[in-house]
Amino acid sequence: MPSRLRQYLRLLAFAALALPAGSPPCVADDLPPINSPASTDWFPGKYVWADLFTSDPAAATRFYSDLFDWTPTMIERNGRSYVVFENGGRPVAGVAVRPHWLNDQTRGRWVGYISVSDVASTAAKVTAHGGQILFGPRALAQRGEQAIVVDDQGVLIGLLHSSSGDPGEYAADPGDWVWAQTFVGDPAAAVGYFHDILGYEVTPDTRSNRPDAFLLSSGGYARGGLGPVPKRPGAQPGWLGFVRVTDLAATIAKVPSLGGAVLVAPKVRADSKLAVIADPSGASIGLIELIPEPGAP
Repeated sequence: MPSRLRQYLRLLAFAALALPAGSPPCVADDLPPINSPASTDWFPGKYVWADLFTSDPAAATRFYSDLFDWTPTMIERNGRSYVVFENGGRPVAGVAVRPHWLNDQTRGRWVGYISVSDVASTAAKVTAHGGQILFGPRALAQRGEQAIVVDDQGVLIGLLHSSSGDPGEYAADPGDWVWAQTFVGDPAAAVGYFHDILGYEVTPDTRSNRPDAFLLSSGGYARGGLGPVPKRPGAQPGWLGFVRVTDLAATIAKVPSLGGAVLVAPKVRADSKLAVIADPSGASIGLIELIPEPGAP
């Protein structure tokens, strides 16, 4: 399996959420640790979590539970609630009500978080580069420290330093995150930001014939891609995470009946099939079906 598909996201972050009483089981407890058992291993640059910010958390919970068989649990803490999705018993994502600092209040938005050694220092570098801090830095009990920033091209990204270490470098199972793509207006101009501030090794993506397509790597792993904003209606700078599915065609077939839409029809590559969909709130998310290597069991 290509190294760029070995990482997936398991980190928990806390955000305000107001869900009506309903299907997810509710527990009055702190969020579980980011990494269990705890370790002292961190992997800067690894995408370790993703939060969905949406005006309709209940609809999002139903959509992703049905689409990926994710199990939702509502966790209440200090009078606030946050839905945690688990895949096979492992936390993989969260759902929160859209905060006021997201400028488009009509659409949902996935935000990916990367592991950093020092959240406050990294956030300060973002502002010095012309970006802004939208949330934090804030220390969360049993979680560590987190912030959400936006760069000078309008891309939101989360920064996290786990107090229990980062999850290891594991191959992704179906229902896990496997890849992340960042779209910007000027990829060449963003290379310095991703290298100097976020610490990535940025190299040309040789799978593409485009001169403005790059790979973002750290610790010997390709963590994601950097490329231009797609030329389709409504496309904007941002982060797009991809979830591994067993059967892309079967997953795509379920999307319309669940209230979502297919944004990019399935495409076949040498090692995968991929597509992009939108959930009922308009939040974009990618799907990947891996194609086994010749001779693989």
